[in-house]
Amino acid sequence: MSPVLDRLRRWFEPSPPVRPRRRRALVLAGGGVIGGMWEVGTLAALEELVPNFRTNDFDIYIGSSAGAVVASLMANGIPPLELYRILEEGRDDPLNFQRGSVYHRHAFSGAARNFFQLVWAVGRNMVRGRNLDWPDLLARSQSSMPPGFFSIAQLADFMRAAFAARSLSNDFRQCPRTLVIPAMDLDRAERVIFGVGELAQVPISEAIAASCAIPGFFEPYRINGRDYVDGDVGHTGHADLAVELGANFLVVVNPLVPLRRAVDAAPELRGRGLYGILEQTGRITSQNILELGLRELRLREPEVEFHLIQPGDADTALFGPSMGFEASRNALQLGYSSTRTRLAEIGPAFAERFAP
Repeated sequence: MSPVLDRLRRWFEPSPPVRPRRRRALVLAGGGVIGGMWEVGTLAALEELVPNFRTNDFDIYIGSSAGAVVASLMANGIPPLELYRILEEGRDDPLNFQRGSVYHRHAFSGAARNFFQLVWAVGRNMVRGRNLDWPDLLARSQSSMPPGFFSIAQLADFMRAAFAARSLSNDFRQCPRTLVIPAMDLDRAERVIFGVGELAQVPISEAIAASCAIPGFFEPYRINGRDYVDGDVGHTGHADLAVELGANFLVVVNPLVPLRRAVDAAPELRGRGLYGILEQTGRITSQNILELGLRELRLREPEVEFHLIQPGDADTALFGPSMGFEASRNALQLGYSSTRTRLAEIGPAFAERFAP
């Protein structure tokens, strides 16, 4: 065969199939203060025990609500083991989250004023409309009610200062890794994605505050004249965003799971009062939304690989006031210890998925 024909034959021979590059995304759902702490402990254990699991080497980071805080630090290159030690040891470090990172000094007096404003609004209409039922009273009072009990602005200030003190990027466009933070536009009732398009100009610290504004607990956070609330309202985790951004390998970390009470094995949740019931029902809704979303993605994008990491049913230490700091260190340690225990069972199989 002539050299020319030989070259033509080699040009037209089918080449071996090229395996698509694995584009990895880390998706961190919300869960309040204790949920974010659990995520840090979990990531620290994964990095310590799973060969080739490098939290700071993912291609895409998606964080909603408290997960936005953790995702912003991971995308900026903060090793989870370093963050874990800062929090666990209470080090004097700009990244050591304390009550002052979320609640300013006069936060609780402000919350008390908002509470009395709520009572006053309902009481005034109760006097005016003696024959009204409670739903009608609340409807009449809504324009005089406060938009929330606390302000989330303190968290934006804390994150801005922490980024500056540690020389981290507070700009989505200059972040070392792709970072997106979803929130809910309150008036338009639609999800917005900070870090994409025009919203990439919003500072990361402000996007975090918008995504963490739990309705009722915090006032909506206003950016450029628009009000935003918690990024996990109507969604959990936002794994679909990772796929839209080109990820085909997802690690989804969800700290918010309901407490599953074995029959006669523990006190009924009714005994935890209104707050405990609301916490449980919120967690049920959140987990169902997450599982439905992942199930739909598996059907729609069968080539995408998912790994869901969340607490076990027995991790009751995570059940409590999600925005409280009292149990935050326990949640941090539980994330670390429970993940280490689970990796003892599934570690080798899980580690294979991170082989080069």
